[in-house]
Amino acid sequence: MEEINGKTIFIVGDSQVGKTTIARRLFENSNLDLVFSMDEVTVYEVRIPQMQSPIKVLEIRNSTFLTENEIGFDYERDVAIFCYAVDDPDSYQHVADTWIPLFRERGSDTMTMILIGNKKDLRRNAAVERRLAERELKPVHVSRGARLLFTNPSIEVFLESSVNDPRDLDEIRLLIIYTILNFTGH
Repeated sequence: MEEINGKTIFIVGDSQVGKTTIARRLFENSNLDLVFSMDEVTVYEVRIPQMQSPIKVLEIRNSTFLTENEIGFDYERDVAIFCYAVDDPDSYQHVADTWIPLFRERGSDTMTMILIGNKKDLRRNAAVERRLAERELKPVHVSRGARLLFTNPSIEVFLESSVNDPRDLDEIRLLIIYTILNFTGH
């Protein structure tokens, strides 16, 4: 993959954790353009009024994409957003055991990172609880996300959200823009 110039936001996580909704709805009030899409990655370009240059947004759906492709990281400017679903403990474990270590290995501990636990509205959903109970699992508790925040100094922000709640999406959007403008070089 060719090197990306300017700021880049990497939105990563397993399938069905809300990455696409975040990528598409996060910047709905900005000029969001689809650049290209293939099985493992979708690339958008977004213009934020506070910034002179557009930002690339890479939604990565498969961790092998990072191991099989050379991606130019700029640790001073880029942001990695790790997403897991509260109703999918395996997606949390994949963030903790695969995505974060992979970004540390391929990137740097100095890269700004954000952790988002999506689908918080399903934590107390009876159908979800039954489905997980069959595998002797429970929804991901907020304390597990907080533990990742406190054990990974590069994670600047952790929050839980529901992509069905416009207030949560607004909060995510504001936090990401704030992080881009204040925790990364610009």
